[in-house]
Amino acid sequence: MNLTVLDISSNAFSGGFNITALCVEPVKALRFSRNGFNGEILAGFGRCRVLAELSIDGSGLTGNLPSDLYTLSELRRPSLRENQLSGGLISEYLGNFSQLMHIDLSYNLFTGVIPDVFGGLRRLEFLNLATNSFSGTLPASLSSCPMLRVINLRNNSLSGEIAVHFNLLPRLNVLDAGSNMLSGAIPPSLVWCTKLKTLNFGRNKLEGEIPESFKNLQSLLHLSLVHSGFTNLSSALRVLQHLPKLTSLVLTKNLRGVETLPMDGISGFKSMQVLVLAHCALSSMIPPWLQNLESLRVLDLSWNKLNGTIPLWLGNLNNLFYLDLSNNSFSGELPESFIQIKSLLSSNYSSEHASIEGFPLFKKNSADKGLQYNHVSSFPPSLILSNNLLVKPVLPGLGHLVNLHVLNLSWNNFSGGIPDELSNMSSLEALNLSHNDLSGSIPASLTKLTFLSKFDVSYNLAGDIPTGGQFSTFANADFVGNSALCILRNASCTEEAPFVETGNEQHRGMDTTMPAMTYITGEVGFAFGLLIVWNVLFFIRPWRVAYFLTIDRFFDMIYVMTVVKVNMLRRKWEYKVHP
Repeated sequence: MNLTVLDISSNAFSGGFNITALCVEPVKALRFSRNGFNGEILAGFGRCRVLAELSIDGSGLTGNLPSDLYTLSELRRPSLRENQLSGGLISEYLGNFSQLMHIDLSYNLFTGVIPDVFGGLRRLEFLNLATNSFSGTLPASLSSCPMLRVINLRNNSLSGEIAVHFNLLPRLNVLDAGSNMLSGAIPPSLVWCTKLKTLNFGRNKLEGEIPESFKNLQSLLHLSLVHSGFTNLSSALRVLQHLPKLTSLVLTKNLRGVETLPMDGISGFKSMQVLVLAHCALSSMIPPWLQNLESLRVLDLSWNKLNGTIPLWLGNLNNLFYLDLSNNSFSGELPESFIQIKSLLSSNYSSEHASIEGFPLFKKNSADKGLQYNHVSSFPPSLILSNNLLVKPVLPGLGHLVNLHVLNLSWNNFSGGIPDELSNMSSLEALNLSHNDLSGSIPASLTKLTFLSKFDVSYNLAGDIPTGGQFSTFANADFVGNSALCILRNASCTEEAPFVETGNEQHRGMDTTMPAMTYITGEVGFAFGLLIVWNVLFFIRPWRVAYFLTIDRFFDMIYVMTVVKVNMLRRKWEYKVHP
């Protein structure tokens, strides 16, 4: 029987990678992914004349691709992703792979231009060169690959205008050219890709308006145009509302002219689950048409100039579990409807989250650090309302939101105390109430929040800091700016003598010398007591004998307990290994 497939993936093989000993003529597929190989891929592919599939993903390989790899005329599926391969692609050879269907060289260190030799690769369906250091322009010859379904060139250094004729790519499902330096306008021919589901042109230098012809992209699910130079948000939303399947729309750091959210004229977006319009310098209020987006799960309108009150209906969006309205100018009270958001009321709440794999979303904080989420379900359930002008007490009913992970109400004008009911938020991981006008002490019941890892009430409050639970892990910086709050967590504020300011300089001198006198008195007392014990043991023999017998018994007991415990653990281990 001839060997045609050799698959040693997901093992712990290590050392150099020598293809010569493994590749004999009958072998058509070599799968070596996720091992511990290192070093360069050595030459030796000359014996692999019928090789159709080569998979060496995530195996620590370095160096350039060997030149004889380009001689494999039958190669259909080369996949070398997640290594440290470098150098460029040899243009005079790449065009010879007439059988190529699937190329994945992503997450490597390749450099140079992408050879414009795709005219002969008419069977190519999948091209992934993401996260390398390729430069130059998008190869115009990609227009000659009519079978292409996926083009992923994200996170390179590609520049210039897009010269691909997309009307010749009728099967295209995914086009991801995000995080490059592409310029100009969106190619008009793109609207002929009627099967397109994911489009990412974010983090480029593209500009202009979203064309009216985008209405033709009836299959589009995910659209990201973040951090670019597009303008006229009102026009863009009126065009995009006609895409019935649009699930994710991300326009962060975009449309930064004089922009307002249209208050009417929007009736689409019925399938929308993720809407991100952060950092767009938007003014006006939250538009009422958002209440019709019943599928909405993630809404981010942060870092804008929105004002007015937060509408009551926002809490009636039953699928909403991530809401960020931070860094705006919202005023008034927190709506009572927020305590009834269905997706946050039960830790057992589940639904089919839309997958946006390969379509990364970035959430940045004030320190310009960020997290990347590749699925809607990756977002932590959150209410982020910081840096606004909200007033009145914190709603006790927020304690009903047992599925909430992040609650940030910092930098507002909330007053009153911290509701004891917040201790019922059993999933809470981060609570930030800093920089408000809160009063009173921290409820001791908050120690029940066993998942709480970030807690900040600085510049508020008074009284004792609770002890126990997660509170033992928080730094003093989380409590600063509270003039009457006890920072010393090993002693109660009520046990300390209050300082009474008087005009008598003699009293002030006594206040500063009292701590030193206390320490001196304590040290003298300890030394005197130790001297008495030593004298008793030295001069009274029966007491001395009894003392040392007690010490011996104590250490004997410790020894016996240790031996018994070790033997018990040994028996458990032996039973586990040889049951």
